[in-house]
Amino acid sequence: MSRKNGTFARVCFVRIEVVKFSVVALSFFIFFSPAGQAASKKSAPSLPAPIQKALNSCKVPKGDFSLSVIPLSDKGTMLKFNSTAPRVPASSAKVITSAAALQLLGPAKVWTTRFISAEEPDRNGVLSGDLYLVGHGAPSMTIERFWLLVDNLRARGVKEIKGNIIADRSHFDVAPHDPFAFDGEGNRPYNLGPDALMVNSRSFFIKIRPDKEAGVAYLYPEPRIAGVKLPESIPLSKEGCGAWRKQINPDFSNPLKPAFKGKFPLKCGPKDYFYTSLSADQYLQVVFADMWKKAGGTWKGKVVQGKLPEDSDDYKVLASSYSEPLTKLVYNMNKYSDNIIARQLFLALANTQKDEPKNLEGARAAVYEWAASLKIPASSLKIDNGSGLSRTTAVSTDAFVTVLKHMWNSPQMPEFVSSLPISGVDGTMRKRHVAQGNAHIKTGYIQNVRSIAGYVQTKSGERYAVAAIVNGPSAINSIPVMDAVICWVYGR
Repeated sequence: MSRKNGTFARVCFVRIEVVKFSVVALSFFIFFSPAGQAASKKSAPSLPAPIQKALNSCKVPKGDFSLSVIPLSDKGTMLKFNSTAPRVPASSAKVITSAAALQLLGPAKVWTTRFISAEEPDRNGVLSGDLYLVGHGAPSMTIERFWLLVDNLRARGVKEIKGNIIADRSHFDVAPHDPFAFDGEGNRPYNLGPDALMVNSRSFFIKIRPDKEAGVAYLYPEPRIAGVKLPESIPLSKEGCGAWRKQINPDFSNPLKPAFKGKFPLKCGPKDYFYTSLSADQYLQVVFADMWKKAGGTWKGKVVQGKLPEDSDDYKVLASSYSEPLTKLVYNMNKYSDNIIARQLFLALANTQKDEPKNLEGARAAVYEWAASLKIPASSLKIDNGSGLSRTTAVSTDAFVTVLKHMWNSPQMPEFVSSLPISGVDGTMRKRHVAQGNAHIKTGYIQNVRSIAGYVQTKSGERYAVAAIVNGPSAINSIPVMDAVICWVYGR
């Protein structure tokens, strides 16, 4: 970071102090108490001094900012500013996805993935025909769960598969997805589209461990997959750690043998690197082949895309895998802002009462119908893919706090609240020490967007639903604005 940029960052970070009963506090009461709201209808809305100070310091125009704060009880102050304007929320949109999923699908919902065959293996363990691998849109199947599924197939007595693996992804009816379209980072797993047979987020994991004495950073794939070859190390550099992923200059022109043409900054210390380079069928091919061989099985076929025949009632289920329950999936999605889980989960909302392919139109319709039941105006909510990785999704802060208050009073409240990152403690709020331990906040960030949505408990023990969004070029510097909002609520 340049000296100039570093200076700006220090200037932009505004330390918020708890507002005490003073002339300023009295002005808060005038503007934000019920009586004050009625009196202020004739004048332009105002903001509490700490929030206004943060906006000024970070050069965020008021027109780019929306805010809603409402009490979860009948007591307390309500604060709204540009609150009906729909804005791009980035990953805070996952609040909507997770709330709708918990209510429409239920916290105990699980998804199945199955190996299905027209026949049982013979007495020698040979399966002479094709083997179907049928996905039902599991939001997450880790490499460990897939290994267990493969091992269960082997334990069923299958030793050799003569045919192909037919990958049935027909549970999702979605258009082809370009992972490079959003931000050009198509080899980052967060950009993957939905897949009814998603395995391990179609990603590879490398531990990067620098060795100063050797002058290199060693690369350790986990797990090691036969057919995927990595260099053992890459050179070290003395550069700063910023944008280290670009500094290593990955080259995926040979997807099974990626190269790293740059250097790894020593100052970074150990890092973990996730990447995706294969199509869905290619990934399944190398992973299944490796795991099947390690399990002692034989297979010389290919993975090809297809569909289980309509007249398959007499087919045999040879092995099954069950996903983690929805409660755990929502936890992982919100704590770590997992876009893949969000996209998969969003599609699961389509046609929940029918066993038919899921599509985006059906998922959106389900969310809009659910939102309408909460009396959220149609103009306040537009959802694209459920993850927030979109520039067409638009949500007002009023819509956010309506959902938050509804979920607070719902039977699914414990599962929902516990999924949100805790300030200064875990998830995407781990390094944000504002109101430490007293705020459950989902954050959102893409270019020209910053947002928060969640709950804050005040020093006096009151709880509030909070949502704030900045859209525009100033969003990149607006974290102190979000912190100011949380601090102001916490100090009430």
